[in-house]
Amino acid sequence: MKIKELFEKKYTLRYYEIKGIIIITLLSTLLLINIWPRFLSDALEFSWYLYVALIVLLLIVWKIWKKYY
Repeated sequence: MKIKELFEKKYTLRYYEIKGIIIITLLSTLLLINIWPRFLSDALEFSWYLYVALIVLLLIVWKIWKKYY
């Protein structure tokens, strides 16, 4: 396969890949909150457990969205 063909090929993400990216991003944010106090004070204004609640809420909404659409 030529390099040009490799870059022109259309890639699509599956449902579980998108869900995994979202979960990993949110969990890595939680990790930064716990190990880097400067990140917590500069970028985030809520406690870490509110972000866990946000993850759960987004997973529920995502599941309902996929069910109807």
